[in-house]
Amino acid sequence: MLSQENRLKKKKEFEAVFKGGRIVRGNSFFLKFLDNGTNRTKIGFVVSKKVSKKAVERNKVKRRLREATREKKDDIDKGLSIVIVALPVIKDLSFEEIKKETDVLFKKGGLIK
Repeated sequence: MLSQENRLKKKKEFEAVFKGGRIVRGNSFFLKFLDNGTNRTKIGFVVSKKVSKKAVERNKVKRRLREATREKKDDIDKGLSIVIVALPVIKDLSFEEIKKETDVLFKKGGLIK
């Protein structure tokens, strides 16, 4: 689980990333990221009802994404705001597949040291 200090929570933080951030696309989710001007990296997750109508399944996807990014937290460059947006395909993937795609997208975006 990501610590509270490493999560994007406020609507303004999400809007800033969506408005001015760069994007890296994958098969089951995409990342938007932006420099936040601090020395702390914050990560937010968006799993809409397009992924699943059931809250249980959406929450499961969020938990998997949080855990996959938590493991990479120390390798990610400091001072970024990152939003991970899940696509409907993600609910059919295993946790290992999500971890692999997370690694690929972080490397592709140049977010890992």
